[in-house]
Amino acid sequence: MSTFMKFGLFSLILLLAGCSQPESKPTPPVPAPTELIRSETFSPLGQSDSYDLTAVYQRYPYLSGPSYIDEAAVYFYASSEKDSSIFRYSLTDRRMEKLYSTSQTIYKLVGVGRQLFWIRYQDNGEDSNWTLEVMDLATGSLQQLDHGREPSRFYPDLQTTATHVSWIKHIKKNRQTQSLVQRYDAATGYVTTLKTLTLKETATRSGDYVQHLRDGDAGILLDQTTYKADEKTTTYTTLSGKAINKTAMPFDFAYGQHYLATGAEGSAGFQAHVSNHPSYRYKTPEPYYLIDGFCFLTPDHIVFREERDQLLYADLSNGTVVPLTDKEGEYSKPVFTNGQLGYSVVQDDGTVSFRIIQVNN
Repeated sequence: MSTFMKFGLFSLILLLAGCSQPESKPTPPVPAPTELIRSETFSPLGQSDSYDLTAVYQRYPYLSGPSYIDEAAVYFYASSEKDSSIFRYSLTDRRMEKLYSTSQTIYKLVGVGRQLFWIRYQDNGEDSNWTLEVMDLATGSLQQLDHGREPSRFYPDLQTTATHVSWIKHIKKNRQTQSLVQRYDAATGYVTTLKTLTLKETATRSGDYVQHLRDGDAGILLDQTTYKADEKTTTYTTLSGKAINKTAMPFDFAYGQHYLATGAEGSAGFQAHVSNHPSYRYKTPEPYYLIDGFCFLTPDHIVFREERDQLLYADLSNGTVVPLTDKEGEYSKPVFTNGQLGYSVVQDDGTVSFRIIQVNN
C-alpha cells in the first residue's frame, strides 16, 4: 500500500471516530431577571388603623415599632439610658401595659402564639453577654431559653414561624468557633440544635461559619461563609446543604416559598428558587437608596422598605411594585403576624403612630 493510501485511510478513521462522539450541549445561560414595573397607584391591602404612641416616644428615645401582633394587642419594646421595657398596647381600648423591664438592653422581640421572646444583652467592651428569654402571655411567667457571648454589637437575630423560633449561637473554644443553628418548638417547649458548623482558626482559617439565618414557610436559609486556606466564599445554604449563589452583597434578605429576596444599595432582587417562576429586579429611584425589611405576605407578595421613608408592595405574580405608604417620615421595618401587617412612622413634627393593616386574603 502506498504512503498516500495509508495516510488517507488513517485520516478517514480519525474522521469517523470524531463523528461517533456525542456533541456536547452548551449550558443554557441563566435568564436575566425581569425589571419590576413600578406605578404610583397606592395599594391599601386591607383595612388600616392608626394608633398614636407619641407619649411613649417622648419618654423612650428608642421605640422598636410593632414587634408582634395578635388578635387583641400589639407588642413592642422601648429603651432609654436607664432601662429597656416591653409593652402591650390594646387594639380595642388603646390602653398600654408594661410587661417587663430590665436595666440591660433589649435587642429583638418576637412572638409565637401566646409567647413572647426577646434577647437581653450587656455590652462589656469587646464582647457582649446575651440571654434569650420567653414570657408566657397567659400567666406572665418568665423562662431563660439560651445564653452566650458574642462580639460587641452582634446578637442573635431571632426568626419565627407560626410554630417555632430559631437563632444562631456561637461557641468559641480551643481556636475553633462553632455556629449552632438553634430552634425552640413552642408546642413541646424544647430547644434543639439543628446543625453545627465549625471554623478552625489556626494559622489559616478553614471550615464554615454562619452569622445570620432566615426562617419561614420555605425552611431555614443560612448566610454561610466557607474558608479554605484563608480564602473565603459566601453562599446562602439550606440545612440540607443546597446552595443558592449570591448575586450581590445584600444589606438584608428573606427566604420565601418561591423567592429569595435580597436588598442592597440601589436595588432589590427577587430570585426564584422554584420552577415556572421568573426572577425579578427592582431599581430604586436614586442609586444610593437602601432596600431592607422584606416581609412575605404570600409566596408571591412582599412588602419591603425603601430608604426608611417609604414602604413598597411587590406583586411578583404580576411583576409590579407600588407604594404602600406615602413619604410621611421614618418607617420601621414591617412585621406580618396572624394576618396583620404592622409598622410605625416617626414624622418630622415628632409624632409617632403605629399602623396595623388587616390584610385581605
